[in-house]
Amino acid sequence: MYYNTNNEIGNDLKKSKKKAISQDQFILGIFNTWRTNDGMTPSEIEHILTDSYDVNWPLTSIRRSISTLTDSGKLTKTDKLRKGKYNKNEHVWKFKGDK
Repeated sequence: MYYNTNNEIGNDLKKSKKKAISQDQFILGIFNTWRTNDGMTPSEIEHILTDSYDVNWPLTSIRRSISTLTDSGKLTKTDKLRKGKYNKNEHVWKFKGDK
């Protein structure tokens, strides 16, 4: 989902919506491909994107995708925390239904 906070219109809005959907699908694919029992944090997703796919998306975009995937029932936010990119605790997400 694209959150149109900068009030885009026309073709710019269409492009931004398409890009957000593509990012959501890509990140969901990472959760599927790199699936672990421990789940993953947004910073861990960013690390995988950069190191394995040579993709450099802002951490805020990754967090947006994870939130969208959580809202749509595809991911679950756990109570587990791990240190992230900025040495701050981040929540861990898993596929919905994973233990």
